[in-house]
Parts: sequence; C-alpha cells; structure tokens
Amino acid sequence: MTFLELMQKLLPRALAVVVMLAALELLFRYGAWELVVKPESNAGQAVRLKKAVNALGADKIDFITLGDSRAVYGIDHQRVADVAKAAGFQHANLALAGMHWLSTNAAAQWIAARDTKLKGALIATNVTNFAYVGNGAYELAIAAPLVPGWDAARFDRSVAFDKKDMATYGVYSALFQYREDVQNLLREPVRRVKEKAIYANQGAAPLTFAVKVATDACGVPMQTVAACANAAVKDSAARTIVNQCQSQLPNANRQLDWRAWREPGKVSHLQGVIDTRRQEIRALPVKKPVLVVLMPVPRLWREQIAPKGTEEYVLELMAPLVADGTIVLHDFTHFFDHADAGECSVFWDLYHQNSLGQSQLTDALIPILQRDLYGNGGKR
Repeated sequence: MTFLELMQKLLPRALAVVVMLAALELLFRYGAWELVVKPESNAGQAVRLKKAVNALGADKIDFITLGDSRAVYGIDHQRVADVAKAAGFQHANLALAGMHWLSTNAAAQWIAARDTKLKGALIATNVTNFAYVGNGAYELAIAAPLVPGWDAARFDRSVAFDKKDMATYGVYSALFQYREDVQNLLREPVRRVKEKAIYANQGAAPLTFAVKVATDACGVPMQTVAACANAAVKDSAARTIVNQCQSQLPNANRQLDWRAWREPGKVSHLQGVIDTRRQEIRALPVKKPVLVVLMPVPRLWREQIAPKGTEEYVLELMAPLVADGTIVLHDFTHFFDHADAGECSVFWDLYHQNSLGQSQLTDALIPILQRDLYGNGGKR
C-alpha cells in the first residue's frame, strides 16, 4: 500500500474522530452531561442548585445568599427564608461547598440572567478567601454548569492554564473538565443510577435547607496546630480535625507574613488580588449595595495558619467598596472569640460552625437582614 493510499484510507477516519470530538465538546459545553453528572461532585452540586432554582422559579426569588461551605454550615438558611417570607420576600440560598469568587460570580450572573425580580444579595465569605485570585482548578467544575456555552477567558482569570497540570485543561475544554466524572460513571454505572435517584425529587428544598452538625471541636486540643496535629484520636469527629491540623502543619511552621504588603516588591501578588476582587464585586449583576458578611474564623486558623496581616489587608481591600456604597460590610471574624463554653463549642472542625454556632450567628444576622435587605419594602 502506498503512502497516498494509506492517507486516503486513514484521513476519513481521522476526520470522523475530530468531528465526533468537536460535537461532544459542544454537547458538554451546553449541558448534555449534566443529565448524568455525579450528584455529589463539584459539578453535580451546581447542577442540583440549578434544578432547585428552576423548580421554584427564578422569577420568584428576591434575595440570594452566595458563599462557600462556611456559609452552608454557618447560617440557618431555613430561618433566613422564614424571616424573608414574613416580610413578603423569597430568600434563596445559593451557597455551595467550595464556592470561591469564580463560582460566586458565575452563580450571580446565572441567576440574574433569569430573575428580573432579584433585589439583592448576601455574600457570606471570610478573610481567608482573599489570598489569591483563584482557589484551584477544582472550582472550574462548580462554575462550568453555571456558565452557558463556556467562557474560557473568564475561567483563565481564576485558573491559570498549565500544560503540566491536566486539571487546568478544563479551562478550555468541557471534555477535559468532565473526564473524571465520565470515567467514574463507566466504572460504577449502577451506583450512579442510585445516587441520581436519591436527589431526583428534591424540588426547591435545597434553597432553604439548613445543614446542622451537633458535634463540637472540644475533643481536640486547639492551643496550637502542632498540639492538634499530634492529638490522640478518640472518634471520627476528632480524626477529621486532627487530619486538618496535620495538613496545615507545614503552613503553621512557616507562617507567611503579609504585614508589609503595601511596600513595593513585598507580597506583590496581593495588588492583583485587590484589583480583581474590587472589579468583580462592583460588577456583580445585583442591585447595590451588596451585603457582605465576613464569617467567623477560629482563632487557631487566624493566628497560626493564615498569613500575618490577613485581616488588615482584607479590610483595606473592602474599604473603597464600603465608601462608594458598593457593599455594606459586617465583620463577624471574631464573633466567637469569647464564646461561653469556649470557641471549640461552636465549631465542628477548623472551618465550620456546628448547630450551636449556626444558631448564634443567625441570631445576630437576622436583624441585619431585616434592616439592610428586607426593610423599606426591599427597595434600594
């Protein structure tokens, strides 16, 4: 067989493969895989959120909450919804575990494009969420289902493409983004069917569901990260906390110092974070001001793990947004520093509040919502 004959035989097949891959890429970009995506994956929780909003009807939502798992566990979203309902409004929780600023903006734009009734937003974040522009390639999975047709330029601003890191290929390709989920389905199709069935009839319930954890962090010494990391483990709750401390021990041993970030050449990446965050918050497609709540962060994390000077830097980042009326800021970072039974009594790990902490913070938050969001007929 001559080279020409070989090319004549192989070229049509190669073109067919290219056309098939291009078609699959388009299908995945426009949501075809969402029908079978793993419900408990990062992408799956975003898809479940979309289904919940569609079940309720986007045009019925007046206010939204956006935030990561600290918001999921730290606020009693059912109580918030009940208070809003009493004032004549619908407040929906759109917070998702792992949500950072890429997916925050994606969710805000997604809902705003469908909801002409949207009056405002509560963003429940924390001082550790302003360290870098992005938070890792994992967030692509959360954002992608909320960005119709893909937006590689937007994704690339938060997740820099690295040819050595396969996870970052999802910036440009939906097939790469969902590759692990496809592999998981092929390995365990029956399990996927069962998981899908569990979440099939949730309706709009996730928009007001309050996640509650009764355990606390008092079974582990929290004086230092090292003491926590080396603690004897008595149960699974303690193991979770000890594992977290062990993973953070390197950061504690070489804690960064950002107190000189204003000086030229010192912590230079923070200026890029400042510019990006301010621009993104100002561009949020919701009526202003946006209510921003800095969620509580345990003392151990603030003092031994987070870079020194983090709080001062974040407050300075926020100051112009407060001054020009883009946001109303409420800082609860130190809310539990003097908890009656100790700070450990209101958290169930190093990040998240338990049901007691959730209740106490919600008690403080509701009057703010009544005044800043639901007051004056919800008008700005």
